[in-house]
Amino acid sequence: MKSRMPCFVVGSSLLLSGLAGAQDYQWTEIVIQGATVLQAWQINDQGQVALSTTDGRSGIYGDGTFTPLPTLEGFQVYAFGINNDDVITGSATDPAGIQQGFILHGSTYTLFSRQGWDNTQPRAIANSGLITGYSFVTGGSPAAGFIYNPVTDRFTDATPPGSTDTLTQGMNTFGRITGQAGDSVIGPYGFVWQQETITEGKRELLPFLDRIKIDATTATRGINDSGVVVGWIRDATGRYDGIVGSNAQGYQRLVAPGGEPPNSTICQGINSLAQVVYYVWDPASTPLGAFIGSPVKGGGNADSSSHAAPTRDTASSGAAEWTNKSRGELVIPTMRP
Repeated sequence: MKSRMPCFVVGSSLLLSGLAGAQDYQWTEIVIQGATVLQAWQINDQGQVALSTTDGRSGIYGDGTFTPLPTLEGFQVYAFGINNDDVITGSATDPAGIQQGFILHGSTYTLFSRQGWDNTQPRAIANSGLITGYSFVTGGSPAAGFIYNPVTDRFTDATPPGSTDTLTQGMNTFGRITGQAGDSVIGPYGFVWQQETITEGKRELLPFLDRIKIDATTATRGINDSGVVVGWIRDATGRYDGIVGSNAQGYQRLVAPGGEPPNSTICQGINSLAQVVYYVWDPASTPLGAFIGSPVKGGGNADSSSHAAPTRDTASSGAAEWTNKSRGELVIPTMRP
């Protein structure tokens, strides 16, 4: 069967109205004693978050407790992803600054690297055990996305056609991946990509590639099994806002507490409960905190440790405006409470 790779680039206007049923969120701050969260990454279905702190630690936060990664002699380790089986992935950097990937089971590290590239940086681990990330030369560019299978020790390139600078991060149960890419015509854009033909019931889903361009820079980071995508947009001044949504339903902009202008909100992960994880920086990239956002059904009231999140529409919800795939080729996403 012949596959299609449709491409549609969204215009740069940020405040188009009409997103039906924009989701409200309640925010819970991630508090690490003695430090501020520097960056927060993947969140699993237990609400555990891979993160790093301003005092140089990296590890897993869950239920109010932060557990640093075990030491690995000769390397500085950073956690980027954790799946539902508590398997952790991230980067191991040697004294020369070269990065390898690691998989952590309990207290046992396994290192891996992509042949032909100076650096390998995993960004997330799916519940299947597959790892997404990117490989890059010293200096940062060019970069190529990958999917790594630890069982076969095999890398699959995940670089959209024409991209010279790719980072792959999210993957859901259906094999759909998200990330950031760019070329000389489109510039930096987010993508959602189904690389292989899959079957859901009696319905065959064809390979496709959606390119998403909302502002000067768009980056998609996580995707859950409902097809809901998170990421961030950056305007011409360098300020970030988080985004959540899908090509079928449209996207809304999320601003975590403290992320109002001139500060920035940056999103990196979403789980199957539609919980999202964000961190906030000021204009000088000084970390101000990190939050887990939980969808609020019917409004809800924030408790003393949570905050209501301002939301704004970024695009209309018309599916035809975003993609030329038929509805039969889509797993229609829903915002689950």
